[in-house]
Amino acid sequence: MTAEDNDPDAALALTVAAVWRAERISCPHPHVLQSWLQGGLDGGAAEFVAFHLGDSGCPYCNAVIEDLKAREDEAAQPVLEDLKDRLLRSTVAALRKHKR
Repeated sequence: MTAEDNDPDAALALTVAAVWRAERISCPHPHVLQSWLQGGLDGGAAEFVAFHLGDSGCPYCNAVIEDLKAREDEAAQPVLEDLKDRLLRSTVAALRKHKR
């Protein structure tokens, strides 16, 4: 005898939860996740996304967040490399000018 035998609603609840997970009904759109990641959501929307990612632990949306973070890191790399190159060139030029 299972818990479902005693409570027919338990089977329904599991089915509804399974459908919601499988169809990702409560998952925010990736643009909403990106806004949340960048601090662009306020109030209830921010709270819902935080709950969805943290408390609910949605594996799909957490994967989207990780992908967005990786893309942000990749996008920042050329800027940092360019900055380091310009800093090095300007330092060398300043040292050569000062040496004269």
